[in-house]
Amino acid sequence: MEYLQEEYLGNQLTREEYKLSILKDLFQHDGNGWWKIPKTSEAEPNPQSEHPFGDFVKRTKSFLVWMTSGKGHAGPGYYWAIAAILGIITLIEVWWFDQEGLRYILVPAMLGFSLVKFILVVAFFMHLRFDNKLFSYIFVACMVVGVFIFSLFLLLSAFHGFGN
Repeated sequence: MEYLQEEYLGNQLTREEYKLSILKDLFQHDGNGWWKIPKTSEAEPNPQSEHPFGDFVKRTKSFLVWMTSGKGHAGPGYYWAIAAILGIITLIEVWWFDQEGLRYILVPAMLGFSLVKFILVVAFFMHLRFDNKLFSYIFVACMVVGVFIFSLFLLLSAFHGFGN
């Protein structure tokens, strides 16, 4: 659509003339083919955003830059957005716990939700997202070791009656 707008705006059309020309292109045949197909990025030899997520990654990055006001640290709006996401996840957890048909995957789902909430809290409210990457690597390494040790003790207690 950008290319189409550039083509019309290059001819110095006003916004109203531009809208009328689009309607004219849709409903009138000028003998040069039925449709004026705009140039797209796929016609380029190396198109941008040619992957399964399309333009989603670029838009997400620009949204994050907008939320942080382009600074190295987030503003209040960013923290409110994270708090809203955490609240929505909590509501889903409460709803899920009450559903009889979903009881068979309750524990894995709650562990997954807890992991997502944990990552959001650590990354944003503990400011790890905006710190040096080394701190993130150290935290993740310690977390992996902790989860591994916890899982081992959980397996030991399940199969060997640890604690009985």
